[in-house]
Amino acid sequence: MTFKKSHWEPGNPFPKYADRKTLAKIISFERFPISDRTLQTWPLTARRPNRAVVYDVGEALEYAQSKLDKSVCYKQGGWS
Repeated sequence: MTFKKSHWEPGNPFPKYADRKTLAKIISFERFPISDRTLQTWPLTARRPNRAVVYDVGEALEYAQSKLDKSVCYKQGGWS
């Protein structure tokens, strides 16, 4: 079993395409925490050059933003 390391770090420009681990790191930094396995369930366009799955980073960030916009929003605390 090989462990892939993400090559993207905060502060670097986004790549056009990224694998699941790198994409999860980008979305976790930009939008909300997410695991790389969750991305398998999202309706994203997957490309397989050289048998490695990569995703369009822009498309994934747009979908993440739409999920965030549709999520439940409420205030905590303030119980009287």
